[in-house]
Amino acid sequence: MNYLLPTLQPLPVSTLATEQSRQRLVTAIISCTTGMAFRTEPHQQQLLDRYARGRMTIDEVVYSLEAAARFRGAAN
Repeated sequence: MNYLLPTLQPLPVSTLATEQSRQRLVTAIISCTTGMAFRTEPHQQQLLDRYARGRMTIDEVVYSLEAAARFRGAAN
């Protein structure tokens, strides 16, 4: 027997990142931590705010967060 498999269709993704879409991403990231012992530190919130306003790319945010983590690790 031949069974028809549904064809996977990619989700439509806009290449134009708007401030609204960046804010939704930041909100989604923060909401994933709801109920966890997690607190956004001021410098982390500043990076997310800069990303939401389009002043940083997500890659720049990740790089900055990783650099801060390495610095804190080296300080301890």
